[in-house]
Amino acid sequence: MDPILEGPSGEPATSPTSGTPAFNLVPPPNADIYKKLEEEVPKGRKFDEVTQITDIELRNALLVEAKRRKYWGTKAVNKMVFEQIEHSACYHYVLDSFTETRSTAEGTEAYTIGQFVETHGDPLMAHFGASTSGGYANPWDYEVVPEESFKVQTKVFELPGSSRLNPCHVCNAEGVSHCFHCRGFGTDKCGYCRGTGMKAGVAHPAVYTHPMVGTFPHADTTRGYPGSSVAMMRPSLGNRQAYAVGTPVHFMVKAGLPPPGIGNYDLCLFCQGRGVRECHHCRGNGKKTCSVCGGHGSVRSFTKLKVFFTIEHSEYFTKCEIPEHILRSGQGDVIFEETQPYVLPLKKFTIGEINDASRKYCAQHLQKSLGSCRVIKQRHYVSAFAVAKVYYKLESRTGVFYVFGNQRLCFIPKAPSKCAIM
Repeated sequence: MDPILEGPSGEPATSPTSGTPAFNLVPPPNADIYKKLEEEVPKGRKFDEVTQITDIELRNALLVEAKRRKYWGTKAVNKMVFEQIEHSACYHYVLDSFTETRSTAEGTEAYTIGQFVETHGDPLMAHFGASTSGGYANPWDYEVVPEESFKVQTKVFELPGSSRLNPCHVCNAEGVSHCFHCRGFGTDKCGYCRGTGMKAGVAHPAVYTHPMVGTFPHADTTRGYPGSSVAMMRPSLGNRQAYAVGTPVHFMVKAGLPPPGIGNYDLCLFCQGRGVRECHHCRGNGKKTCSVCGGHGSVRSFTKLKVFFTIEHSEYFTKCEIPEHILRSGQGDVIFEETQPYVLPLKKFTIGEINDASRKYCAQHLQKSLGSCRVIKQRHYVSAFAVAKVYYKLESRTGVFYVFGNQRLCFIPKAPSKCAIM
């Protein structure tokens, strides 16, 4: 089903059917929310604790990774001695802003006065240039609800109250336009005989060498449309058809007799020896139906409204010995989460880096939205990756590995120097 846009009066708007023009950005109305944010103080924020990884989980995670990379077997992992375990945490801060951007573009479609009156129900609105505007000129006056929060989506509607009936500017309200292919004459070179009038596609010497003709086909292109590559004769009498010079019909018009040695079976089957055919673009009329108004002489102009919902995303990881791209493969425990129309930066988190990142990203998101988009809502959360750094010893060899995340993934930074499958 097509989405429906409702304005303050509740009138629906239909989806436009014309082409895709360039949309112009419409800045949102100014809001005093930024001054209020500076005065507000966050309340009731609680941060959960990070759970440590047990020795059993360490050994199980190492066994899975060692078998996957074919480092050690089960017996080797069970014999391994954990000399030292260092527990820590890596914190991941994420800020998402769900924003809305609106832009407008003008569109037109073929429309008759009768259709306009039937649609809007007011005969007075059928005058050219009339509008159905109800006084809502600002595209931000209409409420558009997204299908789902924090999901990129686009909606295009016809702006209610923007419909106008105007004369077509392409054909000057006549409904027909000049055929530029045949220059309005309605004839064009025959493509089957190449303008010669002969079935063989080659001009006959008995025609173009006759003293009363003396013209080879295509010789005088000033008489016809240059793109047609053939000179045409257009008699002034209405009952005479146009013909190309140097053709059998040209010979018969000049000499009054058919060309010697040429029968009807030698003439082109499609143009009958004239060398020209009816223009297939305008069907011989010299004028075509206007492609803009569809022959009605009037068009309906309206304003398209495009609403674009997107997500501004920023994230920050605290320093950790595990590379960031490996940390992203796991999941941490969400120890804090908040969703508000405008979230306030964190100030009392135990890690100062997170507070600084939160303050920086909140300011950046609000700065980007000024004059370009409207923030619908924001959410931010802090997830903690429990990290255990293990110093192990296997016989005479020593090394280090890490276990992290609530999935208990294992990261071995340096492969063993020699295979020790046991």
